[in-house]
Amino acid sequence: MEGRCPTEQPSPREDVKYRVETVRPWTPVIVELLLRPGGDRLDYRPGQYVLVGDVGYQRPVRSYSLANAPRPDGAVTLLITCVPGGEMSPWLHELRAGDNLLLSGPFGSFVDNLDQDGPRLYLAGGSGLAPVRALIESGLAQPKPTPMTLLFSVRTENDVIDHELIRRWEREHPAFHYIRTLTRQAGPPPVGHIPDVLAELVPPLTAHRVFVAGGSAFVTACAHAARRHGADPSRVLTEEFWPGSAPRPVKTAPVERALKR
Repeated sequence: MEGRCPTEQPSPREDVKYRVETVRPWTPVIVELLLRPGGDRLDYRPGQYVLVGDVGYQRPVRSYSLANAPRPDGAVTLLITCVPGGEMSPWLHELRAGDNLLLSGPFGSFVDNLDQDGPRLYLAGGSGLAPVRALIESGLAQPKPTPMTLLFSVRTENDVIDHELIRRWEREHPAFHYIRTLTRQAGPPPVGHIPDVLAELVPPLTAHRVFVAGGSAFVTACAHAARRHGADPSRVLTEEFWPGSAPRPVKTAPVERALKR
């Protein structure tokens, strides 16, 4: 069920405490954390991200997209990809129920104006599903959802995230269509990288708003492919994930962006 969903950019807040309620492994390298607010909570728009830090301020913050639309109880989910040698993601993978985190935000402009007509196409790779999932969840909660298609690219069937939930969305909402693509395993079609198979899977994108999220190379290639397939460049929104370090934002001036993962 969708909760408060601001239509304007909420003001960022710093170091809001959240508690880990559950940890769900999806793949050997991706876990999903369900977090509940310890008191105050962050308002945000679907598609935005937060800075994640530890309560002892011992680790560098990293930014992660919120993987659900706003809920009445303020709970949020994060999809965490473990980066070998990383300073934050391996620690996040070790968290257990009852542990606390600090979230700051929200940040980002990877958001949708649901008042604008036209079908939506979502292209996601790996944990790039997080902001896309929030956008779709929000869109499906509308009285008359606009047509939506999700192309989710993974290496193998074992890397698919949230398959049952997304298939249920497809069964329950005629406006929503789901396609997964495999890039490193033979299997039921479609097989191949999204830029190579996009034109075979969806009609020309002249009327679409396109949302692309994932690793930098994936996002760049998919955005180019969408434009080649007719998408208006002004209607192609991207959200790139990449590893790297990020300074902790100062208390008086939260940063607008930090390196992801």
